[in-house]
Amino acid sequence: MSVYRPAKSRFWHFDFQIKGYRFSGSTECESESDARAAEAEERDRARELVAGWIAARRGPLTLERACERWWDEHGQNLADLKIKSALDRIVEIVGGKTLLQDIIDDTVANLVAERRKDRRRDRTVVEKGNARILYRQITPSTVNRTLDLLRRVMRRAKENWNAILPNEPTWKKHRLKQKKRPVRELLPSEERRLDQTENFDFAELRRFAIITGLRRQNLLLKWSQVNFELGTISVVTKGDEPRIIPLSREAYAILWRRRGHHKEFVFTYKAQRTWKNRTRKGRNLGDLVKGQRYPITSTGFASNKKRKWDMAGVDARIHDLRHTTGMRMLRATGNLRIVQELLGHSTIAITSEFYTGATVEDVRAAMERTAEAQQRQLEQLKQQPKRIEKERGD
Repeated sequence: MSVYRPAKSRFWHFDFQIKGYRFSGSTECESESDARAAEAEERDRARELVAGWIAARRGPLTLERACERWWDEHGQNLADLKIKSALDRIVEIVGGKTLLQDIIDDTVANLVAERRKDRRRDRTVVEKGNARILYRQITPSTVNRTLDLLRRVMRRAKENWNAILPNEPTWKKHRLKQKKRPVRELLPSEERRLDQTENFDFAELRRFAIITGLRRQNLLLKWSQVNFELGTISVVTKGDEPRIIPLSREAYAILWRRRGHHKEFVFTYKAQRTWKNRTRKGRNLGDLVKGQRYPITSTGFASNKKRKWDMAGVDARIHDLRHTTGMRMLRATGNLRIVQELLGHSTIAITSEFYTGATVEDVRAAMERTAEAQQRQLEQLKQQPKRIEKERGD
């Protein structure tokens, strides 16, 4: 039956297919007879659409093929290393053979429900000599990123590949409420502990991250990105945006000290032991020779953070180095636009979401000014009777 009325709706709905293309929606009619008339009009309109699509050789597109094409054309060029696994998870939940045009609100609601059940690796604990891996539920923000990824695939199919999506979901109504995480800033005392714990090479990379506010994927510079003559570095940031970032004296000195360590990469470390036939997840990583220098990788940076930061008693993320940059600059300058420029946010609204104009010191100063103003008012009230008596005496 192509016309039906859902239990919680006063309107009749239609749902039919024409040559593999599915069409569904509300007729916005309250009587069955009116709904059937509206459904007949929708069928006529759908036949014309399908005839045009077939004539233009735009056949149905499956989710699996769309995700593969999106990855080949766009996704693989992005810095986010987790995108491919997220795409695979979407295909696994929704089904690779599902036609893109058949992905409707109900499909997206099911995707969100299934994604909320997923767990991610949290940490490893050792109990009585036995290591045990602990897992935790993924956050609403991770679920929302999965939702946004599917939307990006479908929007690219619609806008770049001429795919027809007659029943595209209403994305915003499926987004989960995210708990706003307070901005975590490293304290000077925590930095001192890290300086005492970390290897000098990793400590300099951490310090350079705090000075420049760069994201992890942009920190691992090559010498071709460094211009000592102009005192700048060039990076391609989030959203494929090229940027030129000036170097402070300290940042300049950090890079200058690393000249000659490696012909290609700026930040390197010295191997502490010889390690033959290294492998990771089935990939051959080559050999390490004690005393020789090798590039610091994103994985190596994270591994060092996990060992050394825990040892120093610093509970923070690598991304919190960037937050430290933003908070310190805002506190020093009071200028949110400068913070936006340094961090490379596309709009100041993004900056203000994380870095508010009122820091702790601002609030403290305002409280002191308020107390001083109140004290002045009290003194004026005390002086008022004396003035009145003096005026009467005159």
